[in-house]
Amino acid sequence: MLDLTPEYKMLHMQYDLLKKEFTELFAQKNELLTQEEPVLTALYLTAIGQKQHQKYCLTVEIKMMTQRISLYQAYFNRNEYPDTVVIEKKLEKQFSEYQKKIADEAKRIAIAKDLLKEGFISPGEVKKLKDVYRLIVKRLHPDINPSVTEQEKDLFVKAQAAYDLCDLITLNAILLSLDSLAPKADIEPIDLKAQVDTLEKQVSKLKSQIDTLEKQFPFTYREKLADEGWVEAERAQLDTDIDALTVEKNKYSEYLKLLEEWKPAMLS
Repeated sequence: MLDLTPEYKMLHMQYDLLKKEFTELFAQKNELLTQEEPVLTALYLTAIGQKQHQKYCLTVEIKMMTQRISLYQAYFNRNEYPDTVVIEKKLEKQFSEYQKKIADEAKRIAIAKDLLKEGFISPGEVKKLKDVYRLIVKRLHPDINPSVTEQEKDLFVKAQAAYDLCDLITLNAILLSLDSLAPKADIEPIDLKAQVDTLEKQVSKLKSQIDTLEKQFPFTYREKLADEGWVEAERAQLDTDIDALTVEKNKYSEYLKLLEEWKPAMLS
């Protein structure tokens, strides 16, 4: 039987508060990474990212055109016919990273569109998902309960996967299965002090991680994406930029046609 001294009671109260705070912060961080981040990214890519991608593609095309013109002119300066095969190979090598970035971004935009088409779970289901997950974290997270068994660790991994997939049925099943596990004995005072110290460090670490996430993309665009005026203004500016780049591209395209048709006077 534990001697419930005032010091122990105070320590236990501190432990319970830290355990609750850790559970909330851990679930908050998971929610940011597994639910909010993909949705915000998808919203950004479909609202703004598509036009940014279009602008970037035009910028790369223009860079390639100016480089192609430079390579043609190098041949003309030597009074030689341009070797188009060599020119295209040089351009392909020089712009391979640009082309990879274009292809990767196109895939991200396609995935974003698919995600938004699939829709989201209802607000009621989201609340249930969070509530059940928090209860499981409180029971199974190793930082809160160092004495968890291998079976419980396995359940926690499964719970994390179910939460990431918004699988409420599996989460409920895991929560129900916890009732069949043996109750934990109370913590010895010396162990409780170590647990409080560990939880304080973990709480501080989680707060720092969440603060860092909130200062990064896409979370910095959370309020902006909810502002229709901001979104429309950004899209309008991008449309203006795209129009200007299209005019520039057409200008270089016409110049390239002239270069391709021009025949240098070959030396005898």
